[in-house]
Amino acid sequence: MSDNLQKYEETINKIYQRTKEELWTTEFATIILLLFAVLFLTLISNLVFFSFGNWIITLLIYLAEIAAPLTVIYLHQQKIYDAVSAKVSAMDAANSGIYAAYKEWRS
Repeated sequence: MSDNLQKYEETINKIYQRTKEELWTTEFATIILLLFAVLFLTLISNLVFFSFGNWIITLLIYLAEIAAPLTVIYLHQQKIYDAVSAKVSAMDAANSGIYAAYKEWRS
């Protein structure tokens, strides 16, 4: 752990938490819940109605329904990292070395 990271780690963690809270809205949470609910309802309806016709098609549908919310969560996390990177980059002029510490913190 470098000296820059030790010096700025708490600041970077606070910026990350604040950004994460700002970007985690009720609309986003609703979208995630609905995407998982579609998967759950598909599974339940297949079990209730025993409608496992073609296993390959069913498997592809399940994989797509699992991949959708995971992809949305991954892209949202990337958006958080980009926002934190922009905030830390703007602070680098006043706090020399904070951007390098962020890069180390991120890795």
